Amino acid sequence: MLISGEVATAKAAASCNSLMVLSFSSNCRIEEVAASCDAIRFYQLYVFKKRAVSATLVRRAESSGFKAIVLTVDNPMLGRRERDIRNKMVAPDKPNLEGLISLENLDTTDGSQLAKYVRDTMDPSLSWKDVEWLKSITSLPILVKGILTAEDARKAVEAGAAGVIVSNHGGRQ
Repeated sequence: MLISGEVATAKAAASCNSLMVLSFSSNCRIEEVAASCDAIRFYQLYVFKKRAVSATLVRRAESSGFKAIVLTVDNPMLGRRERDIRNKMVAPDKPNLEGLISLENLDTTDGSQLAKYVRDTMDPSLSWKDVEWLKSITSLPILVKGILTAEDARKAVEAGAAGVIVSNHGGRQ
């Protein structure tokens, strides 16, 4: 029996009494992961230029029993990934964005489709006000991921975050 990556991860987390953070760009739908087992699940969110996209994802995670939103703040713009540009990387389908954002017609003439997708859809003006906005649309706690300094950790909490996750995307960003 073939199990998709995120469903397998959720099942492993449940068996270890641990939690998992599901990426917005996972290969499995939010609802599919939620239905797979009783793991404690958090949902990783990026803020899109179209706030309705982010709001829809948050509502789906909340209604599927996720326990927190992990707002990723260290990636409002994609780092220069020269190999992706050279290879004209094609962005994989993102089932959770189906019907919300189209990956069609993303020209790779000038580089990677992934870079164009991020430029066209992600909001580089991300600010502390976005934590406040998220709190206004969900009752789930908001964890801010990508905090690297004590000053930013304080600002995150002042903006209403329930906690922070220290991360720098493996140094890629």
